[in-house]
Amino acid sequence: MDWQRLLNLAPLKLLGLGVAAGAVIVLFLTGTYYASGSPKFCASCHSMELVYSRWQGTNHKQFACTECHLPDTNIVGKVVYKTRAGLNDLVHETFRAYTPIIPISSNSEEILKLNCVRCHYSTIENTPMARGGANCLKCHRYLGHGRGPEKGGIRVE
Repeated sequence: MDWQRLLNLAPLKLLGLGVAAGAVIVLFLTGTYYASGSPKFCASCHSMELVYSRWQGTNHKQFACTECHLPDTNIVGKVVYKTRAGLNDLVHETFRAYTPIIPISSNSEEILKLNCVRCHYSTIENTPMARGGANCLKCHRYLGHGRGPEKGGIRVE
């Protein structure tokens, strides 16, 4: 490409090209962000097939994976967390390094607990759960994805 010719364009044309390129990049990144948060995208990984199929049979099936699994913060915090988690998932998926039952990290567990409280606060506001420190997952661990065959639940073929 002849960069010198491009740089000799009138400033308004150069600005217009920059704005157009920026708009294309923003649209691409926004589309990628939302597409990668869809349940179908999450289910495209081999390790998530069973989790996805069990999730479809729960009361939480109307929520995207990211509504429970991403921190409730600003867009920068969500993108940073999603990028870090996505790269971790990519490495594990590429090398088939997941265990049959994928354990939840302490950081992810904290995010889940905070999101449970955020959505269900009106239900728990007059209970000890609302005061913090309680672990929703102790009693409600299988609500989001159902109970798998390893815990006596149904096997999805």
